[in-house]
Amino acid sequence: MHSPTQKEQEDVEMLMGLMGNAVSAEVAFKVLRKHKGDMDKAASALIEGDVGETSSAMDTPLSWAGGSAVQGPRTPPPSKPEQDAAVIDLTADDEDKELSRALQASLEDTGTQFGPSNRAPDPDWAVVPSNVATSGVDPQDESLSRAIAASLEDAPSLDYYEESPLEERLRKDKRPVALRPTSSPMAYAGLLLQSLYYVPHLRHAIARWSHIYAQNNSQCEEGENAAMYGPDLLMWSMGEIFTNMELALLSELNSDHVIQAFSPDPWGSPIEHPGDPTFAFYSRIARTVELSVQDEPPADSAPQWPSRLFHFRYGVSTENLSNVPFDDKCDLSVVKVDVRGTEDANDLITCLSSELNLRGAATPPTKQRVIFEPSEIVAFQLVRENMLPSYETSIGARTERTTFKYPKHVYLDQFLAQNLELGNRLGEKQQRLMKEIEELTAKKLTLTRHKDRDTLLDLRASLHYYENVAEDDGDATRKDTIQEMALKLRKTLTRIENELQSIDASITKLKDKAANLFNRPELQQHRYDLRVVLVHDGLYGRKHLYSYVKEKGMWWKTQDYIVTEVPEETVLNDIVGLHLGAGPYFLIYSRALTEEEENTRAQWLEGVKNNVKHNNQMFLSQLPSQLASQVQDPNSPPTTPYRSQAPSEYTISSGTVEPPESREEPMDVDT
Repeated sequence: MHSPTQKEQEDVEMLMGLMGNAVSAEVAFKVLRKHKGDMDKAASALIEGDVGETSSAMDTPLSWAGGSAVQGPRTPPPSKPEQDAAVIDLTADDEDKELSRALQASLEDTGTQFGPSNRAPDPDWAVVPSNVATSGVDPQDESLSRAIAASLEDAPSLDYYEESPLEERLRKDKRPVALRPTSSPMAYAGLLLQSLYYVPHLRHAIARWSHIYAQNNSQCEEGENAAMYGPDLLMWSMGEIFTNMELALLSELNSDHVIQAFSPDPWGSPIEHPGDPTFAFYSRIARTVELSVQDEPPADSAPQWPSRLFHFRYGVSTENLSNVPFDDKCDLSVVKVDVRGTEDANDLITCLSSELNLRGAATPPTKQRVIFEPSEIVAFQLVRENMLPSYETSIGARTERTTFKYPKHVYLDQFLAQNLELGNRLGEKQQRLMKEIEELTAKKLTLTRHKDRDTLLDLRASLHYYENVAEDDGDATRKDTIQEMALKLRKTLTRIENELQSIDASITKLKDKAANLFNRPELQQHRYDLRVVLVHDGLYGRKHLYSYVKEKGMWWKTQDYIVTEVPEETVLNDIVGLHLGAGPYFLIYSRALTEEEENTRAQWLEGVKNNVKHNNQMFLSQLPSQLASQVQDPNSPPTTPYRSQAPSEYTISSGTVEPPESREEPMDVDT
């Protein structure tokens, strides 16, 4: 068989590509020659398993299996195993048998991977020169490529609950405990509950409520069953799970029971933003806790609340809301912030001012909305309805997006009713500064753009021509003309560049002044520190949500069951999901505390603590002795006489210890 021609080489490469490189070049060449260069017949033959050999036994190749020669054709491309779903029969007689075979082949898995071919590039087919190293890879394209690759590798059907081996569930370094529901649509709820533990105001409020409840219920005092339902059940469940998160030696806890107690809505589909069910779940928790943590929980008709944990009172400046009972219209626990991604409004404070409509040239002071009573905790849902991937993006149009900025400290003083006059005065000044910035930006645009052309680029090109390309051909007059034009262009370019530098410097100065306008001592009395950031990378499933929580000055990232320490810079500048209309979607701030207050441990009920300690001992007893001997557990054994041998249902997974079947079992809650 003589050597292949150039056309045959090209046809062989095409056949190999059609077969997903499941056949060798030699087989493809033989089949092509067998069918006298007919590409259609050769492709159909390869699909049917033809390897290009003649029917003569002498010419039949040998395939090796276990060291012995076996006559027969080589193994055809592997096909997909049969599935339970109905299979369309394409083997019946058809007028167009070639089309039937092609359709049948398209339903078979020939090992082809979705993505670029791994064949050597063909220069004749390349739209741009191949094998040429490109420089300056665009971060936006790279980020989008990674997101697409991740969506193909990690489909929702593979996003299942995976239980790690027992010895790998040992908590290390006192790092945060991951709360993991078995149902992926509830993963957002487990992530929110885990995050709430790291809001110190809530943690201590739940602990105080537990003691008051136990003191008021003698059944709990005696360790007997108390019929709990409604808000009491929810509060008690949070107290138990929080106690476990502080004392458990397990790195992950199953949160199914506590989530079921609250009955949140599932994150039902890939097109739904996880921020929406998170908003609803958080709002229910906030209202339940708010009405429960008072020494004497007020009814909805109570004249006013003694204190505010989650809800700040908010309304029009002229309204008298001091005696208004709890009302969803004027008591807010979550502020929805519309994130548009524009350069002039891409930070929390600017967007918050717009959402609350606190000030504006067209809004008189008597119609402005203000905060009458601040709360200890405030949360923000970041809504990105206007930042979804667009058609323009899909066809390659450039859409520059920057990360949404949220600070580690927020001052709400400028939004309080008592600071309305000062806030308006500073707000008007800020608007004047922003107007100057807009005027300078417009002036800069007139100097750099004309009829959708870059005037500076055109000017530099003209200057380059007169300085480096134009020839005088020995003509003195032409030489003078060229030199004169080059000098004029150089002076013009220099003057414009200097003007642009001056404009940029002025814009930077004005922006800094506008940004720091509210940094005044009288407007920095109510500082709130960032405690929690919930993030969505834009895809669907438990592995595509994660949290950042802060404890004792360190930030921790929790993604499913993996918990890692991260720098603060990562928390404040996470670019994940930027080009998929996703990213950080829920922020929780709480009042700033002193270092001593930050490090104060919550006083949990001794009975609940003993349940956790008992489970710790059971967990250690099931670990390999060498590993268990390395664990120093200061919380074991139980500190009070222990009666119940049933572990808390939130402490350990069913694969390790059988949890109680219901809440009818007694709990040891001695104080």
